[in-house]
Amino acid sequence: MLTSINGCLSPIAMHRAVLEYDRTVSYVEADLLLLNIARARHHRPVHFTAVSSVAATFDFRTTAGIKGGFGPATDSSERAVNLEYSATVAENPTITIVPITGEEFTKRVLRPLDEDKFEFLVRQGYDINMVLRLMARGIAIDDERGPTILFNAPSQGEGYVEFRRRLLHLAGLDAERKLFVGPILFEESHTVRTNRPPNPDEVVAALERGFRWEGDSEGEVHTVRRQAVGRMLIANYDPSRLSNDERRRLHEEAQRMPSDSILVDLRAGNPGGEYPLHGSILLRTMNSIIGFVAKSIEEELEMMVAPDPRTKTVVRNPARTLEIEESDSKPGDYEFSVLFDGRHYSIRKYPVSQGMVPSWNQEAFAVLSNLFQMTVTDLTKYPTPAIAIAK
Repeated sequence: MLTSINGCLSPIAMHRAVLEYDRTVSYVEADLLLLNIARARHHRPVHFTAVSSVAATFDFRTTAGIKGGFGPATDSSERAVNLEYSATVAENPTITIVPITGEEFTKRVLRPLDEDKFEFLVRQGYDINMVLRLMARGIAIDDERGPTILFNAPSQGEGYVEFRRRLLHLAGLDAERKLFVGPILFEESHTVRTNRPPNPDEVVAALERGFRWEGDSEGEVHTVRRQAVGRMLIANYDPSRLSNDERRRLHEEAQRMPSDSILVDLRAGNPGGEYPLHGSILLRTMNSIIGFVAKSIEEELEMMVAPDPRTKTVVRNPARTLEIEESDSKPGDYEFSVLFDGRHYSIRKYPVSQGMVPSWNQEAFAVLSNLFQMTVTDLTKYPTPAIAIAK
């Protein structure tokens, strides 16, 4: 009997504990991100702490006994024999938290995000308009009027409005499945002049590195070729339809840009080409994203921006990228809420501002959380004094 009770209680207790710890840690991480937005709102330095481990010990105890009487029974109740048992579960968790500090993490927070993180989020199905409203600090345009930059900051006036229109145009093309987002694939080649054909070892070594040999009829000029994965491109056409030289030139143009820039090429004559764009998207740092969201609470409010008339497909277009409510008391329908300097900073389950799409807020906060997780390095690589909290 004792074994069956123990076996029944143990899996149930552990199942509930694992789920509750997972739920709690996820809410802690979200609240810490929201807390740092509140700190940035008041121009305070941000600081993050991570839960590095949770160790819980479970003590399962059961007791059982038989209640009854001995000797002659005087009535029916005294002849009854009752089985009694009880079970208790004691939980002793130890939680280890690690302040995320040091040069490595600071560099990651202050270093501009790269195109790989952008591609990763877009591949997960997140709205490209949403991702770029968070990640992009602006768009650099190179046209017949010369280079210009449209900054993603409401204080920039018409430049900001045009920036938003450009993103809405990209999102409209993406909704129509007419937008290419991905690396530029091309074939690179190198000519080698020799007085003999390559020997078997040289051929094998080249194949292992992805190259293939091609020789002329006289065996003096040899060409090695391989497929190369180039820089990121956002375009209104499929670059695979271009010649190899054109694709290589696009890659070389993108290669001249820093890793926090993404080449954009919307050409006339293709879908959406009536609103052409040739330039690059400039990505922010994680610290700048937090600051941008913090400023949008009150200091630098975002506004409604209508799409350009040349944009055919209407997509989700809330006024605010991420609506965080600042209030004296905690709202009743919040998803996340933290207290900072006597004020509550909350993300509602159902945003109330004009033009806010109901599910947009939660998705945008998820994108922000994913960006932060990609910024944080493996804590085991950089030892930091840990704090253990035992219950």
